[in-house]
Amino acid sequence: MKAAASRLRQPTEGVHSTSSPVYACCEREGTSNAERSQVKSAFAAWEEAVPQTVSVVLPAKNEEMNLSLVLDDLNRTIAQMRDYDFEVIVVDDKSTDRTSEVAARRGARVIRNSGPSGKGCALRVGFDNAAGDIIVMMDADYSHRAEDIPVLVGALKDGAGLVIGSRVFGGSDEYTPIRALGNVFLTAAIGLLLGRFLSDALNGFKAFRHEVFHDFHYTSKQFEIEIELLANALRKGYKVVEVSSHERARQGGEAKSRVIRHGTGFLMRIILEWMRNKGLARSNAKP
Repeated sequence: MKAAASRLRQPTEGVHSTSSPVYACCEREGTSNAERSQVKSAFAAWEEAVPQTVSVVLPAKNEEMNLSLVLDDLNRTIAQMRDYDFEVIVVDDKSTDRTSEVAARRGARVIRNSGPSGKGCALRVGFDNAAGDIIVMMDADYSHRAEDIPVLVGALKDGAGLVIGSRVFGGSDEYTPIRALGNVFLTAAIGLLLGRFLSDALNGFKAFRHEVFHDFHYTSKQFEIEIELLANALRKGYKVVEVSSHERARQGGEAKSRVIRHGTGFLMRIILEWMRNKGLARSNAKP
């Protein structure tokens, strides 16, 4: 990645500019001082509340075959999103290949997971180190389309707290009948137990406000972190929405997910988050 794309820059000029249409409106004849002050204060508060920085976090284990494709697409997408400042974090989850070298060559910030291995563990390391107001998580196997990031981030700017790229809406080249059935069952369980019915809650292509992570203690070690993020977004009272996103087939290497093992982990996490909501398990909210 180009250095300019991965560096967090100062926020771009907004409504505070004296040439802004907001200020021009305030200066129209007949506008009272009180009205001018009220409008400017409201827009100043709005501008400060809108996230301006985005951290893209990719957990990666032995993904040297795919990571260059992911980061090249990501660079092109970032270059077109001029209203945001980006950093890209690749968490190397104990790779034995050139994953870290490939990531560093393309300007990503490489963090090595020195703790327990697993997708959830790697993502937590990345989220802990993310500086952005918005966090985007995506896989390093080239299944997720970087070109969809503007849509995910745009939905956050429109008021959502968590946005999920739905493969039900966008299609998938990797879905097998077993995976599809498991996704339907677990997504239905989320709706019944956590109160938010979705089409594809389990997809690992998500964008969310940083408070969804930083205001809670996370414990997920594997793929069930998808459920933990969703449950905590709902606890914050945030709107959870889905956007269409197509899942490509993995370009190379070995898939990390296992239907039975990780499917069971999803279900156990759904039940745990339901118990927390009912006061039957300890709260994970930070004081």
